[in-house]
Amino acid sequence: MRVQWYPGQMAKATRLLAENSKLVDAVIEVLDARIPASSRNPAIRQILEIKPLLAVLTHADLADPGMTKKWLQVLQKDYFAAVALNVKSGRGVKKLLLYLRKIPRKKSKSKRPLRIMVAGIPNVGKSSLINRLIGRKAAIIGNKPGVTRGKQWLKLADNLEILDTPGVLWPKIESEKQAFALAAVGAVKDELLDMEELAGELSAYLQEKFVESIRLRYGFDPSGMNRAEVLKNIAVRSGCLRRGGEADVALAARLFVKDFREGRLGRLTLDEPGEGEDESIC
Repeated sequence: MRVQWYPGQMAKATRLLAENSKLVDAVIEVLDARIPASSRNPAIRQILEIKPLLAVLTHADLADPGMTKKWLQVLQKDYFAAVALNVKSGRGVKKLLLYLRKIPRKKSKSKRPLRIMVAGIPNVGKSSLINRLIGRKAAIIGNKPGVTRGKQWLKLADNLEILDTPGVLWPKIESEKQAFALAAVGAVKDELLDMEELAGELSAYLQEKFVESIRLRYGFDPSGMNRAEVLKNIAVRSGCLRRGGEADVALAARLFVKDFREGRLGRLTLDEPGEGEDESIC
């Protein structure tokens, strides 16, 4: 799968990162726990390399807990700190706040609030994280990438200020595996995707890595089936039918992707530490 998405909004968001980096003491880079490697934007490190970077893995409740633990160990080599969060329950927030208080500061800035920028790719959960930190709905939340249009300064307790920024993708996604991972979790607008192609790739990936997730959710064994056969069986088992009982594969494809995104296929992580290129971004 190939995905390219770099509208003017993304270029503007990249400029905002550079301009506002001078105003903050540290940066939280929000990553998706299901795709920790694929959701890292190399531009963030390049623009903000002189600032302490903290990695926050959101959607930890949807990712494999064992894999998340391994990823935290990997990320701690490249970041000031790394924390996994469940923004719905708040689990992990106290640990994040503890790390924020440990960020070194210049004496000339020690009397003003600690200023933190929140950055990351679209739809990774930045606004949800901020709302959990401040305990009220202050940042705009949406379930589509690119919902945060401009910067927002928000005050927290404990003498902290948070700057929310729009999600930023990089101009060209070279890796097909990375493009697939970003599309699977919803970091790219569905309107730009062929959902049947995405569902087909997802089914093939799950057949190879997590075949039991399909068996348990839809009640059939996909072993030996091709992508079209899997989607057709999902359509029939899920009641995605046209008049006359014909399988509605397009509808089944959307259902299948939604089931993955919302955790109904189990807690799954698509990126593995040590898979492909070295995860280090130093």
